[in-house]
Amino acid sequence: MKKSLQITAGLAIGAFLLWFLFKDTDWVKVWRAFQEARTGWLFVGLVAILISFVIRIWRWSYIVNPVIHVPFWQLFSATQIGFLGNFVLPARIGEVIRALVLSKSRDIPFPKTMAFVAVDRLTDLFGLVYVFLVTLLVFRPNSDVYLPEDMKALYSGAISKEMVQGSLFVATAALIAGVAFLMLLIARKKFFLALSDSFFALFSKRLGHFVRKLFLNFAEGMQVLLSFKDLLKASLVSLLLWTFFAISQYAVFKAFDLSVPWFAPFVVLSLLSVFISIPGPPGFIGPFHVGVVGGLILVNNALDLDSLRAVAIVAHLFNLVPVVLIGIVCLSFEKIGLRQLAAEGDTLTVHENAAASTPSADFPDPAAK
Repeated sequence: MKKSLQITAGLAIGAFLLWFLFKDTDWVKVWRAFQEARTGWLFVGLVAILISFVIRIWRWSYIVNPVIHVPFWQLFSATQIGFLGNFVLPARIGEVIRALVLSKSRDIPFPKTMAFVAVDRLTDLFGLVYVFLVTLLVFRPNSDVYLPEDMKALYSGAISKEMVQGSLFVATAALIAGVAFLMLLIARKKFFLALSDSFFALFSKRLGHFVRKLFLNFAEGMQVLLSFKDLLKASLVSLLLWTFFAISQYAVFKAFDLSVPWFAPFVVLSLLSVFISIPGPPGFIGPFHVGVVGGLILVNNALDLDSLRAVAIVAHLFNLVPVVLIGIVCLSFEKIGLRQLAAEGDTLTVHENAAASTPSADFPDPAAK
């Protein structure tokens, strides 16, 4: 029931955002923008996306290989199949599928591969902090921002430059604080385990066992973070990865001849990361488009809205099409169906949660040597 509600809510949010963004679209102008787009810049944007796929695996190798060596191709295949799952299946089950494919291909316990995925997502936050910091430091609106006429039904007032800067500061500070807390959590594992046990003992021993089991299952995958050298490598690769995301965005903006400053991709990526983090439909359809258009409006609200709609469509397709095509190729090599993986991932997740919620006398620390 909970999953069906999540799927329904995601579809409803995506449908509303699509309706809101495209309800007054002049499709003739959008089509003209497509026709006038410069193919050279589009090619640069597409190449940057493809390079980012390789960089992502490079980063993940610093997380996985210190624990167990996995060839590049198997990391790549698991990641692309997981991305395919996120783009075509509901409930964003792609990360579970990614862990499951790696588990099957190398006979690694599923909890451990899930931990590898979780740590990869954690290191991704370093890149996101970098994007938010660049945005905070260089984005200085010269005046208040107003939504285009087509969007004033939502909000017709001014979005003050102080509001924009204040929101950016709060978001950046919260993100940095979150990353710092997670790092402290890992560095002082025993302290936080004891604190968690004491806290949950006041409310629910069952819930306390569940939290403890999840954390200890994380431990082995997170042991790479105890190596400053590997953490530094993964973090630097994250910065490179997000730089290529920005290059891809900038190339698309240039293809449509948008009058935007060099830091526009960082503003767009900042807002985009917020929108795609909310529940939504498969492929981030709706939240992705609104994030791109909203970011460009913040940078220059004099831009033609139909041109921005065209940019959002192309930027989304640049992410969708390569993921789907490469994911299908990887599925054919793995000789397994996506829905079969999704069903098995659901089953494994349920079993893990059930096992974690069953009290036991002791939970051995898998990271202990």
